[in-house]
Amino acid sequence: MNLDIKANLASGNRHRRLTSHVLSGIAVATALTLTLLSNPGRVRADDGRSCSHTTLKGDYGLVATGTRGTPSGAIETFVTIALVTYDGNGTFTSIGTSHGSLTGVRSSTASGTYQVNADCTGTETTNLTGAPPLVDNFVIVDKGREVRTAVTSPANTIATANLRAK
Repeated sequence: MNLDIKANLASGNRHRRLTSHVLSGIAVATALTLTLLSNPGRVRADDGRSCSHTTLKGDYGLVATGTRGTPSGAIETFVTIALVTYDGNGTFTSIGTSHGSLTGVRSSTASGTYQVNADCTGTETTNLTGAPPLVDNFVIVDKGREVRTAVTSPANTIATANLRAK
């Protein structure tokens, strides 16, 4: 066989092997994506432990960002920092400062309730003066030292927050 033909055959085999690897990777990524999409309501903590209300106890620093409705009906972007104190029994208080693109800077206090599931997920409701209650879902990670949240209500608020124990 001539050297040009051998080189072309070897190049074609490498191309087929590379194509096969790429397609296998795409198949795995697709299967993983379909698995995650088929279970949208289930989020599990990464530390494999059981949680309860007492997992959240003490002071946590919070940073949040997102969009929210204003009293005039407009939507604004915002950032918030706060100190949240969980009592270990299902209630919390907070004090913080928020900066909205339309409403400006304001400081406020809030209080609310929370429920923790054994799989370290949960929900909480935050009561703010002059605004509808915020409801969010959360997951507790790092043995209770961190909490990740996503607001689920009201519909015009799309926000996430990260909390870290002091």
